[in-house]
Amino acid sequence: MAKFLTNKSIEKAKIELGESKGIKEDALQKLRERISATINDDTKRGLLLRKHSEADDSFLLRFLRTRKFDPEKAYELLQAYDHYHKKYPDVVSPIRKDEVRQRMEMAQPGVLPYRDHEGRVVFLFKIKDWKPETYPFWKVVQTYIYLIEHLLKSEETQINGIVIIENFEDYSFRQMAAVGISDYKKMIGMLQGAFPLRFKGVHFLGQPEFFVKVYALIKKCINSKLLQRVHLHGRTLDAFHKEFPADIIPSDFGGTAPPYDGHAAANLILGDANDRETTAF
Repeated sequence: MAKFLTNKSIEKAKIELGESKGIKEDALQKLRERISATINDDTKRGLLLRKHSEADDSFLLRFLRTRKFDPEKAYELLQAYDHYHKKYPDVVSPIRKDEVRQRMEMAQPGVLPYRDHEGRVVFLFKIKDWKPETYPFWKVVQTYIYLIEHLLKSEETQINGIVIIENFEDYSFRQMAAVGISDYKKMIGMLQGAFPLRFKGVHFLGQPEFFVKVYALIKKCINSKLLQRVHLHGRTLDAFHKEFPADIIPSDFGGTAPPYDGHAAANLILGDANDRETTAF
């Protein structure tokens, strides 16, 4: 993971997050004090937070940046993070890197092998070849979480956030029936307040008309802030192209760049067969 910050990201952190060396040091100290005050009790909350008492600064900074250096709000996010892990042990359980690599190559999910014009990590998901009987939705969420945790090691990602583009052409009734509301809640929970993540939006492309009925059920579980970041474009991509320059988006995801190369993306982000370190993100 990249250990440096571009000048653009340093300036964004200052303007959007209120970050400075002094504020960062003060907030880290106050967050550590808040954790220490809690771990001395034997409540479930204390036991969950105890493992974070020796966390390094880079881990705690994820939570502080997500909450704009408010130590109390960062502490609450840390609690939510622990609660999510306890509530959904399946999606946070270990996953083999070769399995993640295979799914990245199929864009289930994939990651654009470069940041977008806003410095964001761009996740990609292509529904067409997804077979829920062999790769259920909870495994999809598990793969997302593995990649998010991996990419959040980069301060660039902590500051600039992530965005998701989902190609829903050929979405089928079989795929729809394979995912229940409880499954969707695992994904929604991750994106709306359970992870130290600046989530900037999800864009659906080419979704069929019946997806609107599915979304009507899902949106009941989504808070107002997240709802504003869900975009259903269908086959009309004018608004989508205002959000993303067409020349940076693969042609199989609504852009004019070459088709998504999942093999190259997996090698770049996960390392090649020899597990060389990547500095791309």
